[in-house]
Order: sequence, then structure tokens, then C-alpha cells
Amino acid sequence: MTQQSMKELSARVEQHVKNARFIGKLSVDMAQKKFQQYCAQSQDTPAKDTDVAPGPAEPSLHLPIENYDALTAKEIVSALSGCSSTEMLAVFNYENSHRQRRTILKAASSGNE
Repeated sequence: MTQQSMKELSARVEQHVKNARFIGKLSVDMAQKKFQQYCAQSQDTPAKDTDVAPGPAEPSLHLPIENYDALTAKEIVSALSGCSSTEMLAVFNYENSHRQRRTILKAASSGNE
């Protein structure tokens, strides 16, 4: 590369950096402005007094498998082998109303037949 082409390349890189900084600053400024508008709107709207919970709490469901929500589907299916049909039904109902993992639903329903 010649010295002239290096200077041209350096100038182009500098211009790209300037453009990137400008666009970045513009983006940050716009985001700050929108955030300030959002904050101003939320301050204008008075908070509602709520004495009562918005809806009924989900009834607590006893699952026969400890730390159920932290386990993988494979671990749960393995743990189902030690469950009674009533416990499998509880697992099926819980899984069906939450994550709906097919492998667990299939294993829990086959144990209920």
C-alpha cells in the first residue's frame, strides 16, 4: 500500500468513526427524550388506590416432586416412576396449566391409565 492510499484509508476510517459517534449520540439523545416524556406522562397520571388484590391468588398445589420448576423434563419423567396415580394426576394438571411440556404430559398421563 502506498503512503497516499494509507492516508486516504485513514481519512475514510476517521469519517466512519465520526459518523458512528454522531449516530450513537443521536440515538442516546432520542432515547433520553422519550424516557423523559414517558416519566412526565406517568407523573401526570395519579396512582389508583387499591385495597384489594386484583384477582384471586392461584391456589397452592402440592406437587410430589421437590423443586419441580427447577428440574428438566427428563428429570421429572424419571421422578414420576415413584409417584402414585393421584400424584401423577397432580403433576399432569400442573404441567398442563403451566409449561405444557409434552414429554411430561405424556408420561404423567400414561401412568394414570
